Amino acid sequence: MKHKIKQCETGYIQTKVGIIPTDWKVSTTSQCFDRITNKVEVIKTDNYTQIGIRSHCKGIFIKEPVTGEQLGNKRVFWIEEGCFIVNIVFAWEQAVAKTTKKENGLIASHRFPMYKTKSNVLDLDYILYFFKSKRGKHQLGLASPGGAGRNKTLGQKEFSELKIPLPSYGEQKKIARILTTWDIAISKQQALIHQKQQLKKGLMQKLLSAQIRFKEFDYDWKEVRLGDVTFNLDNKRIPLNINLEV
Repeated sequence: MKHKIKQCETGYIQTKVGIIPTDWKVSTTSQCFDRITNKVEVIKTDNYTQIGIRSHCKGIFIKEPVTGEQLGNKRVFWIEEGCFIVNIVFAWEQAVAKTTKKENGLIASHRFPMYKTKSNVLDLDYILYFFKSKRGKHQLGLASPGGAGRNKTLGQKEFSELKIPLPSYGEQKKIARILTTWDIAISKQQALIHQKQQLKKGLMQKLLSAQIRFKEFDYDWKEVRLGDVTFNLDNKRIPLNINLEV
């Protein structure tokens, strides 16, 4: 049954996923995704490299290689490039990502289902940004019933029925492109900050060890005992009018 929609201010409507433009629609993930399962026929003597997904939108990481014998009876699947992938154990913590060429030839267990976006219906970067948002996190939580931690597992049925706001395919791509541009700019700024922090550490080391001196301060440094230039205030009451200048 279709959910009820009430009219908001001009050009917007209230829906179960919040207020959206009137030319957007509400779709379920099953209408936008196809589940991808390419099962690995494990050979005991071969080596396999598994992936994991960090919580809080921090992406995919690669685990140490293991042999087929070490995998045992674990159900594993080949990673396919260009898919939305989720860690069902920590989906409620936004353990979501997209697969790229870097993951070709790697594998994931059944706890990392992959979904291919339907052509000209859903943009992969758009849906990834949606599930990185506060609203998307709420949706992932709704599809992860149970208690805290490992008991809050993403249900496949619940996930397939999640409702998402869907602009036109062209607008999805533009939204994703703008957010990607900002991510790149933020990443560059963070790299610049890190570089300056490293420069500061080096400068601090040189200044505090007299490797760099100022012309107006050309006298020699001297070595003193810390106790000669400080007060020990442990377990002592200090009068409010005490003068601590040295």
